[in-house]
Amino acid sequence: MMKYFLIFSTLLVLLAGFVAPKFKTVNITKNISVSLPQDFAVMPDEVIASKYPSPRKPLAAYTSPNRLVDFVLTERPSMFHKDDLKMVQQFYKTSIQNKYSDIKFMREEIKKIRNQDFVIFEFTSTVRDEDRKTNRLAPIRRYTIVQYTIFNEKLYIFTINVPIDLKPSWEKPANKIMESVKVS
Repeated sequence: MMKYFLIFSTLLVLLAGFVAPKFKTVNITKNISVSLPQDFAVMPDEVIASKYPSPRKPLAAYTSPNRLVDFVLTERPSMFHKDDLKMVQQFYKTSIQNKYSDIKFMREEIKKIRNQDFVIFEFTSTVRDEDRKTNRLAPIRRYTIVQYTIFNEKLYIFTINVPIDLKPSWEKPANKIMESVKVS
């Protein structure tokens, strides 16, 4: 009986610990907005540099208070036209597959969101430290949604990253965030 009480108590604490976030609309540019949890904050430059090293700084980067869940928007000149989304889908699927040790796609589609077509990939991934022979780091496992769109001859990449342990509580909010993206 005590065993069931402990299990029930643990579940109650875990469920009570996650309250569905309240959202606010963030205008990233005059043409791009997204609804993010109210407690998300702009990611500091040093955090961006360590978590997302790249020669180009993201157009926007926001993170949860504990810095575990991130929303990032990058932009780059596009060699693709807005009618080339099938090609974009094939190109970036290969790119995503090459980036991770293991990957499991949950969703891969071209979808219209608020009158804009997006290539969408939703997946779980693992990156293993395979370069070292000793003292290997633990694998990094994530749940990710990436959306690509072409607007004004630029490719916009919207990404939300969640540690795999938080996937059960973040899957719905992550999808809500990505469904709220508006490009006009």
